[in-house]
Amino acid sequence: MKIKIVVLSMLLLSSDPLPAAAENEFMDESQPVNSPSDALTKGKIKGLLRYSGQYRESNLLPTQDNTTPAPDNQTEKKQQYSGIGGYLGYETAPWFNTSIGATLYTGNPLGNNPDDRKGLGGLYEDDGGQDSYIALGEVFIRYQTDVHRVVVGRLEMPDYRFVSLSNVRISPFTHEGATYENSSLEGFKFNLAYITRQKDRNVFDFEDMVRAARVKTGCGAVDANGNCISGGDKKLIRGNFNPDNFDFSGAYSGADKAMQMVAVTYEKDGLSLEGWNYYADDFVNTIYLYGQYNFKPMDNDLALTAAGQYADQQDVGGHVAGDVDTWFYGLRLQAYYEGLTLFTAYNEVSYNENSYDGGTIFVRWGTPQMFNSFQVQDSELAGTKSVGVGLQYDFGLKGILPGVLMRVRHADYNLPDSILQADARQDRTETTFDIRYSFKKTTGFSLFNEIDGLSILFRVAYNNFRTDYDFAAYKAAHGYEFESITDDLIDYRLYLDYKF
Repeated sequence: MKIKIVVLSMLLLSSDPLPAAAENEFMDESQPVNSPSDALTKGKIKGLLRYSGQYRESNLLPTQDNTTPAPDNQTEKKQQYSGIGGYLGYETAPWFNTSIGATLYTGNPLGNNPDDRKGLGGLYEDDGGQDSYIALGEVFIRYQTDVHRVVVGRLEMPDYRFVSLSNVRISPFTHEGATYENSSLEGFKFNLAYITRQKDRNVFDFEDMVRAARVKTGCGAVDANGNCISGGDKKLIRGNFNPDNFDFSGAYSGADKAMQMVAVTYEKDGLSLEGWNYYADDFVNTIYLYGQYNFKPMDNDLALTAAGQYADQQDVGGHVAGDVDTWFYGLRLQAYYEGLTLFTAYNEVSYNENSYDGGTIFVRWGTPQMFNSFQVQDSELAGTKSVGVGLQYDFGLKGILPGVLMRVRHADYNLPDSILQADARQDRTETTFDIRYSFKKTTGFSLFNEIDGLSILFRVAYNNFRTDYDFAAYKAAHGYEFESITDDLIDYRLYLDYKF
């Protein structure tokens, strides 16, 4: 049931922010907690009121609907949403190292949300509109000591790499299951998780880890041999699979599948090493490796960072998504000096026409981990080779503009684009600009982490898509369109946050 929840927004507006030093005051373990009553009354409130608006204007060439490439007859397709929402949560103080918490998440239309335009994931869209939602995204019990941490229930999972918040709309991803963290060995952290379901950013319900990954046949219904019998789109699933797991629209309709996660991370003297394994039952196993080294070559404020990443995905068990055999890797170099950060990175994704969607990486459980995953996040597509550069400057460090952080990035995305390649897509470039102002913190914050008090973040990205392909020849060779044909996309986003 859809519920208008403007009341929650008003409650958040009327609340005063906690002082920075007092943010965790309600969970100060120095305060005696001698009974369940103490635990309940000495707990911690958390809240975020967010205005989030996004506007994207793109020109879609008619080849998206037919085989007549006619750039002079482009049609405009505008996407946008404008909404207000956030979250309100409470966690009891720990009693015998155990606490209980819950959080409500909501999003509500505010301003211009035309009925004839598709949203962008900020508001409830399942009925074709852009409506309010409210969801109980967190209900958990937590046990925590100096070296052990166990959480069971529905919860935010902000830092498990492929499983994360991906908080780029009004609400983040949250997950359901159990997690365990152990930091008893100096420098090491061990992570275990059993994740049964995930709630998307703008929906009411949780769904299993295959549906959350948006697995689909791509061409609608298929016969017993996996051949398309409805729809005319490209077939995404490759190899053997059970067609009974999919409905007539091509969406996954089989049994729910969970995910097991295990990880080891190590940090010492500027060196960080991480190894993660995510096993989604009967679906895909993902191995992710990350390494980073920070060092100072001279006795000044200059700091250098070198980082590398690698991931591999393989189908497992009942392989409900057919054959999956893909990988990606990335390299990143960064230099920091007196508030100025310069960086460059390279990413490459495997191209394999025998793998799901040509080797595209499954990333729908959180934030894509590619170094060059910028504002329009599709660097995980099959065969993508990307080079990115950028700079960031903290204007508050030297007192030039206290509270202002700015970043500019540019990337070139080279995708498979030969007529003979079944998973061809358009090459593109992207230039992004981000600026954030914090009314409370003058320096040392990031662009996207939540900070206390009021802040404003403005983002804009310009994407230029190459369009000089023979789209008609591609359809003649493969029997389906050359993906969605897009030209010159501009993406604007605005976030006004008040966190307490």
